[in-house]
Amino acid sequence: MVSLGFSPGMPGSVHNDVLSANPTSSQDKYNLIEELKRRGRAAVTSKNYPDADILYGKGVAVLQTLVDSADEEEKAKAKKDIAILYSNRSLSLLQLGKSEDARYDAQKSNRI
Repeated sequence: MVSLGFSPGMPGSVHNDVLSANPTSSQDKYNLIEELKRRGRAAVTSKNYPDADILYGKGVAVLQTLVDSADEEEKAKAKKDIAILYSNRSLSLLQLGKSEDARYDAQKSNRI
């Protein structure tokens, strides 16, 4: 089973600001998700797959808090976004040679 893929507060990380963020409101969580997705896309584009893995993993963790506590409409949106993030992280993991973890994330994406 794959881990969440991030270590909050990673010393020296250029992404420490978003990785250590702990938003409380739904709007702040969605703002963070958008920034994580933007940085994840940039990491994939530059073939920085370790960073993409970490960023998408943080996104999954943040969205999961919405699924666990939101109304039905917000849950549906969060689940759709989680599926996309799992799919994106699967690509990153595959590029890192972590085929079993990539397969797990791909299957998780399809089940949501």
